[in-house]
Amino acid sequence: RVLKVLEGIQADFNGAQDGQMRVSLADLIVLGGAAAREQAAEGAGYELTVPFAPGRTDASQAQTDVQSFAVLEPRADGFRNYFSEGNSRSPAELLVDRASLLTLTVPEMTVLVGGLRALDANAGGLEHGVFTDRPGTLSNDFFVNLLSMDTAWSKAATPGVYEGRDRVSGALQWTATPVDLIFGSHAELRAIAEVYGASDGEQKFMRDFVAAWTKVMQLDRFDLDAGGGHGVLVAQITAR
Repeated sequence: RVLKVLEGIQADFNGAQDGQMRVSLADLIVLGGAAAREQAAEGAGYELTVPFAPGRTDASQAQTDVQSFAVLEPRADGFRNYFSEGNSRSPAELLVDRASLLTLTVPEMTVLVGGLRALDANAGGLEHGVFTDRPGTLSNDFFVNLLSMDTAWSKAATPGVYEGRDRVSGALQWTATPVDLIFGSHAELRAIAEVYGASDGEQKFMRDFVAAWTKVMQLDRFDLDAGGGHGVLVAQITAR
């Protein structure tokens, strides 16, 4: 549905140009993501500028070997809480594997997962790990509620799913996957989560999330070097 909208915007923009200026769908997807993050930050009371560098191109169908790319289809993506059947390794292991492929550090992996959960960006609309009462808003709620001692966690009837219940009333508050809870149970990840979940940690969370997001969006952009004018892209964050 979103791609259809972006394709329409691309067609309208390119059709209105007289010269050589054109926008690729790849650039439009990244630009749309940046705009969405800025809007999501507004909901948390922050004016956020997400850096963007154009220059991506689109591959045509003739340039794409469908059979070769089919084997690259992901069977697990911890950043979007996706885990298909038939995997020989655990969801947490495959999250680390994907983070390594993206050249992410441990703090970058942590802040990206927390931010994407708050943005309600799970595959298939799953609610696991969306520890917030304001989904779609860029906030550190994932870390705040993950670390809350008011919640008791236990295994759910569904394999691979955990339930977080209020310690006093027993009411169900959240559901989670092993990927979500690893940030509270693993010593190194918990230490980072406590930084982002602190009462004064939200602005640092915002800054680090945008930096990690921008890093992923610019992976393999070898045309972006320090001498090319786009090498250093810094997020501008202002608390209202």
